Amino acid sequence: MPIFAASASKAAIEAASDVHKWELDEGLGQLVELWLLEAGEKLDASKRRYNLHPLTRAFAQNRLSENPNLEHRAKVRLVEYLESFAKAAGGDKWEWERYDEIEDEKDNIFALIDWCFENREAIVGINLTKSVTFFMSIRGYLSESFAFGRKAAEIARQNTKKDDLAWLLVKGIGLREINGGNLEEGEALIRECFEKGMALAKSSFDELAVASFKRELSELAASEGKLMEAKEGLESVIPILREQNELTLSGTLGNLAEVNRKLGQYDTAYEIGYEGLELAKKMKKRETIAWISRTLAYTEAERGNYLSALSFAQQAMEFYEKSGLFFQKIEEVKTLINELQGKLAF
Repeated sequence: MPIFAASASKAAIEAASDVHKWELDEGLGQLVELWLLEAGEKLDASKRRYNLHPLTRAFAQNRLSENPNLEHRAKVRLVEYLESFAKAAGGDKWEWERYDEIEDEKDNIFALIDWCFENREAIVGINLTKSVTFFMSIRGYLSESFAFGRKAAEIARQNTKKDDLAWLLVKGIGLREINGGNLEEGEALIRECFEKGMALAKSSFDELAVASFKRELSELAASEGKLMEAKEGLESVIPILREQNELTLSGTLGNLAEVNRKLGQYDTAYEIGYEGLELAKKMKKRETIAWISRTLAYTEAERGNYLSALSFAQQAMEFYEKSGLFFQKIEEVKTLINELQGKLAF
């Protein structure tokens, strides 16, 4: 039990301990009866979680440290289980419906990723990082995402694991972390990856994959100031995403709203952005909620709706301050909030 950073499910305990069936049930039952473990209240045993009392944790951890090989093997088994668990729950894909299940295990997963990179278990560490990359992004665990992504990419580079490195650079770290922060070189690399990927998707007649690459290229065009190119590209993929990928749709609507705002088309920007915001809230995409709220704050300010703009700005600020990142955005949104409060005062 001490190898868990937080509460543990029965399935995770089974995987880590390599104790199974009736022996597992008997062991858990005895520990609960002796008040050494505390069992959650859920009636479904598969969903029940177990906590280790602090004094018991200290004692058990001390005994476990006497057998480091046992501890190491148990953690590797747990890492492999959690990787499979997170992938099954969609943590490495744009599939958000089961992310609450990963949320229950996030403290254990994050602690184990650190452990892997510190204890020469680099490959399983990379795999575990990849298994929760999309989950971390969507649920707003950005500092963890950046830290784990950078470490995993560096290890993949050192071990010439090219497929893992490419996956982490494009899907996990993105423009800010490629090539030591060289944005222009990073953009060129990502554009090349996306264009090759789109050509491959077209050759295999994968409509959704083509839409995904076209969306990424459109977002890249927007970052380069090519607003009409970005607008046309984003508008072309939205019908496909509405039918086949609602999770990606929310962010795409947010990007299209921002493009329309920059083009001065404020009414269209608000309508599109608000739809994206509601979808993001439905899926608990915390970072997406924040940046669409920021877009809507500026849009409403341009339309003269200062009270609405202030509400959106404060919603964005709540996330940015909690994240511990986005210092530039925090200052930017603070300035906007002050300006809006000044306008409302009059």
